[in-house]
Amino acid sequence: MVNIVSKVKKEVRRDQIVQATLRIIAKKGMNSLTTATIAKEVGISEANLYRHFKNKQEIIYETIETIGKGLSTNLEKVFQHDMDPLSKLEKVFLLHLQYIEKNEGIPRLAFSDEIHMGEKIIKERLFNFINSYTDKLSMLIKNGQEMGLIKGDIKPKSAALIIIGIVQVTVLRWSLNDFSFSLVKEGRKLWTNFLRCMVKENSKQIYVREA
Repeated sequence: MVNIVSKVKKEVRRDQIVQATLRIIAKKGMNSLTTATIAKEVGISEANLYRHFKNKQEIIYETIETIGKGLSTNLEKVFQHDMDPLSKLEKVFLLHLQYIEKNEGIPRLAFSDEIHMGEKIIKERLFNFINSYTDKLSMLIKNGQEMGLIKGDIKPKSAALIIIGIVQVTVLRWSLNDFSFSLVKEGRKLWTNFLRCMVKENSKQIYVREA
């Protein structure tokens, strides 16, 4: 019992460190992220921090893992819903934006040199997550084609990458504007226009609605 409680406490502390990391990045940027600032944000000593992580890079890796798990959990929940593929795609898209809107540090981490110029293992983990996420979106698009909702000449993987691209560009604009507009509201407008290009004519009245 003692070991179980100890393990839970460690997991809670590790999550607190990850959340503190995202808050620091959101407020001050990656240049201000150090083990000292993270420890201060959590309210523990730097020595205590090192009981949970070896170094800053390990914290960044864990933060990326947490983000990936959060987005994947949303995706899996939508897959379990009794909805048609187009409704699922829209739900995934909006949940993706909603998750990022609640965690403002995500874009500043994702677009930072720490990721793009950092350790190979971090870049590979992020790359693998994007590929897995793309495959699942592609599956929904293919299902939509099989049901006659999405145009048959659209390549599922290309369309999936466009969806991810819409998210990235919208999030980048949002971050550069200091989070001054609603990410989800902006996403709804873009999704409506994207559907106009992807949905079959006989389905537009049902699925294409003004944001």
